[in-house]
Amino acid sequence: MMRPAGAEDVGTLRAFLAAHVETSMFLLGNLEAHGLERATDPKATRYFLWEEAGRLSGVFGVTPDGDLMCQMPAIPREAASAFASALQGHRIVGITGVAGQVERVLAELALPRDAWQMDEIEPLYRLELEALGASAEVIRAPGAGDLEMLEGWYLAYHLDTGLATGAQAKAQAARRARAAVGSDRHVLLIEDSRPVALSQHTVRAGSAVQIGGVFVPPPLRGQGLAGRVVAAQLHRLRAEDVETAILFAASTSAARAYERIGFRHIGHYRVAMLKAPQVLGVAA
Repeated sequence: MMRPAGAEDVGTLRAFLAAHVETSMFLLGNLEAHGLERATDPKATRYFLWEEAGRLSGVFGVTPDGDLMCQMPAIPREAASAFASALQGHRIVGITGVAGQVERVLAELALPRDAWQMDEIEPLYRLELEALGASAEVIRAPGAGDLEMLEGWYLAYHLDTGLATGAQAKAQAARRARAAVGSDRHVLLIEDSRPVALSQHTVRAGSAVQIGGVFVPPPLRGQGLAGRVVAAQLHRLRAEDVETAILFAASTSAARAYERIGFRHIGHYRVAMLKAPQVLGVAA
């Protein structure tokens, strides 16, 4: 049976997600940051619980922006169908989660394949920060003077990864660049007084962080900068009591860069993004 989560479920919900932390970072991080009540925040999440014989066995979520998330090992069709039914009338933009779980939900959403801008299964990695070596890299938060550069970097990032194209990519790049300025979640790697790479921790859940948005300008690729900026950021986060880092790699070269600094391949993660937002149950 599926039902919306209530305040009385927070403890059980947190424990269930923590037991699957590698593939629950967005669900767990949003819960810890926003609870169940801050529905107007873009990352606040409505949680739906699937219970069997009175025990929690699956968690599903949707943000106000329309990001879908799922965590249910051995997900049955009935649970995916119940989640799709709960989403009727809701705006959605994409879904992330364990590859097989996402496939089950997508089948029940029944959206046409050509509606998707991106649908990728990417290798998932984990690193225990106690194994991370020392770092002497120079990093800093992005400042106002970096805004134009960041807009160009994020535009290239969206085009490289297939997250967006055209005017949508430009708009999203500008929004992400503005959000990065002054953010303690973003760091720039500095060489010869100029930024050469970007990294971000997208979410924190307990003592774990998810790393994302790693970017190196094309002329500087192949020099190990991606691994260096991530390692430098994690070195700083380790001093803030972070113990574990999770990320998924968008390319073979990115995977090699992360493996060189100690990340271990632990599975696969699926990211699917629509070309345009859709309201379920309403003809496009």
